[in-house]
Parts: sequence; C-alpha cells; structure tokens
Amino acid sequence: MTKRGIQSAGYMRFFSGMRPLQFVAAACTALAVGCATPVETDLAKRPAGGSSHKGPQLIQAGPIIGHVGPAEAKVWVRTKLGSTLTAQANQPGGARNRLSIEDLGNGFSVLRFSRLAPAADTRVKLTVNRAGSAAETAEVAFRTAALPSDTGRVRIAFGSCSKVSQFSSGPIYKAIAEERPDMALFVGDNSYFIVADGSDRHFNTTGPTGDWSSPEAMTARHLTTRMHPDLQSMFRTVPSYAVWDDHDYGPDNADRTFDLREEATEVFRQMWANPRYGTDSIPGIFSSFRNGPVEVFLMDDRYHKYSPQKHKDVSMATGEIWGRAQTDWLLAGLKRSTAPVKVIANGTQVVTRSTGGEGHRREAQNELNRLIEHLDEHRIDGVVFLVGDRHYSELHFETREGYPPLLEFTSSPLQQDQKVEPLKNRPNPYRVWGLRGNSYGLVTVDIPEPGRGTVRFEVRTEANTVPVIGNDRCASAWQLGDLQY
Repeated sequence: MTKRGIQSAGYMRFFSGMRPLQFVAAACTALAVGCATPVETDLAKRPAGGSSHKGPQLIQAGPIIGHVGPAEAKVWVRTKLGSTLTAQANQPGGARNRLSIEDLGNGFSVLRFSRLAPAADTRVKLTVNRAGSAAETAEVAFRTAALPSDTGRVRIAFGSCSKVSQFSSGPIYKAIAEERPDMALFVGDNSYFIVADGSDRHFNTTGPTGDWSSPEAMTARHLTTRMHPDLQSMFRTVPSYAVWDDHDYGPDNADRTFDLREEATEVFRQMWANPRYGTDSIPGIFSSFRNGPVEVFLMDDRYHKYSPQKHKDVSMATGEIWGRAQTDWLLAGLKRSTAPVKVIANGTQVVTRSTGGEGHRREAQNELNRLIEHLDEHRIDGVVFLVGDRHYSELHFETREGYPPLLEFTSSPLQQDQKVEPLKNRPNPYRVWGLRGNSYGLVTVDIPEPGRGTVRFEVRTEANTVPVIGNDRCASAWQLGDLQY
C-alpha cells in the first residue's frame, strides 16, 4: 500500500513509513485489541473540549445503513471493545419499534430495528459509552422500503471495483450521496485484497501471500477501504448491500477451492448488513429482498464456483459459478416472486457476450441456459441483470424472437485511476453503449399503474451527470411491457 492510500492525518502518523506487510501486521494487532485504526472521522460527535482519553475513539467504523425493509432496518457499526451500545429509531408519528443488537465479534455489531412503519423517513441515533471515556453519538437517516406492490418508484445505484483507499477523494461516492437513491448495490471487488510480501507494488492481487492469507488481514483491508470519509458519508444516508467478487473474497480469480473460503465468508458477514447470508442448508452470501415493485436477488459468484479457467476437468459448458443448490434457490425465488421487476445482481457478467474475462458465457454455459429456459418456461417477466468486474461499463440488449430481451447493465469501476473515455477493443454485438472510466450505474423503476411503466438505465459520472460518448448518451429506457412475455 502506498502512503497515498492512507486517508487521514492520524492514520498517516500511525502508519508512516510502513510497507504493505508492516501495515497489515499493525492493523491486525489493532484488530486484536478492538481498534481498527486510530482514524478520526466526522461520524462521531464528541463533546466540546474533547475527551482526555488518549486511546482510540469508541466509534471506530460506521455507522452504515444496511438492509432496509418495509418494517425493519439494519445498521452496522464497529465500536471499541468493552463499549456499551444503545440506539433509538425515530419516525413521524412516533411509531414504536424494537431494537435487537447482533454481536458479530471483534467489536462489530448489527443493530436490527423491527416494527418500523413502511415508506417512512427514519433517523437512528447511536450512543456508545465506555468507562473512562466520553460518550459518543452518531446518526444515520433513511427511508424505509415500500410494501410489496405492483406500482411504485425505486431507484438503485450500483457499481463495482473500488480502490478508493488509494485516493484522498472519492467523488463517485459523493455523487451517489447527492443522488440519494433508495439503495446502493456493491457488486464485487468492493475492496482489493493485495500482496503482503513487504513490497510496495501497486495493488498487485497475485502472489504467494496477501491480504487473503488470514482473516485478520482480510478484515484490515476491508476496514482500510471503509474508513474513507466520502464512502462513510454515503453509507450514512443510502441503504447499502453487497456481493463479492474475487478481490474481496480471495486471490485473483479465486473459487470454491480457496483454502480460506469459510474464513472469507465469515469476514464478509462481519463487514456488511445484508438481509441474510445463504440459507440453513446452502452456504454462501446470497439473499433476496423486496422494495415496492422490485425484488433484488443478491448472488454469490465465488463460494460455489468451479471454473474451466482454473480446472481442466470442466469445460465452458459444464463449469459452475453459482452451483446447483444456489441456482435452484434462484429459480424458485424468481418463479415465486410477484414483483414486476426482478433484479439479479452478480459480481461477474451473466448474459453479456463480450470476449475475455470471467462470466457465465465463458465459464458456466449450462448454468446460464438452465436459467434462461426456466424464465421462458414459467414466463417470468421483468428480469434484468446488474453486474460488475470488467473495469468498463456497458448496456447489453439482446433481442429474442417471441421472448423478452436479455438486459444486462455492467458498471465498473466505481473508483480507480480512470477518466471517462470511449470503450475500445471490447467487442460485443449487442452493446447499446459503453465506456471506460469512474462511474456508477443508476436504474430507475417507475410504475405509476399496474402493468404500465418504465425501467431506465443510465451511467453517472463523478459529476453525477450522464456522459455522452461519441454520439451516444449513456442512458436508455424500456417500457415495462417490453420486458414481459
């Protein structure tokens, strides 16, 4: 890690001069005593005059708004070990709600509020106390999800591939915070596990050892990303969900044979507040949730993956990305869903036919064919795919005679050293538009009446504007009826 990737003055003093391996070791030592880093952030409001306590602050990371349903909400936070955490949720009309706190270990907690009113503005205030320290408070604000409905308006921001810890500013996260969508989906490579061999190589993700070599180092890398002030600011106002891809799961292109698969899963569960993680009988990080007219399926593209790109005993047809059991879960959920629009969020491309890289067309064709045949057999309307991974963005629109089109929106990267520019040397005959450069995707589902509405896809830049590449404005919309059987 370079010094450029260290964001605060306090952080700089503590880790000054450290090389990657030293940094991870120091961070892991801090983890052991319940201190992620000595970062000062503006999340915690401290009494005038400050505290005489010289050690780490009580609120060490977060709070982050996680899953928000019509009647429930989750808030993630990390506090210093030995602290006492309390919280209160307030909605108009003074609706009574219940609070339970899940202790995830190592100072990580998820606050779960239930009995909330749907589609209501909500403010949560957290208070953290610890003997010998001044109390600290922090607040988050959000709107609870709408009840399941055939109508409504839902706006989804999404993206992938964030190296924000390298940069002093995270303009994409400022743009998302400014837009205030109903949710943000982080579709993989939300942090980058990098080499930890003592060198100062630029975010190298291949080597004999790295952040993937221990759960402590994985956690430290996640927290390094999470500490970025622009990302934290967004997390306080936008409900956020995540799936992983290879770089926040293990080494480059890691799959189910990764030795620390279970440890990586536990670390991921500690770092996000998704609705659920897998089922009682099927492990992984996948889950689903509903907001008004939209149901989102968060897919796990690593835990069950077995790819022909790594294993000679399978082919492009017989390889697996989701695995049989998770695919069964998805197919059943899609068939059961009454949502007019169904979003499948995945770390790698699913239906796109572009060349190179990972994805179902190149690694798990039978699995994809099974999904498409299921959609056609049961006439499942309104399915769209939101994916990441490729370090470029594009909208894939594949017409099918007598059937709804295959629509997949790839958004990548959220934050790297990329300026918006035309996409070159990435052939895809079904591409509507595409580009390189830091950006996020915005999907707007607007259904004013049952069966009538639009689904809009657009790229947003760091300035939160829709870019024009050549003669193409990177925004398109389809009538809801266009996506139905």
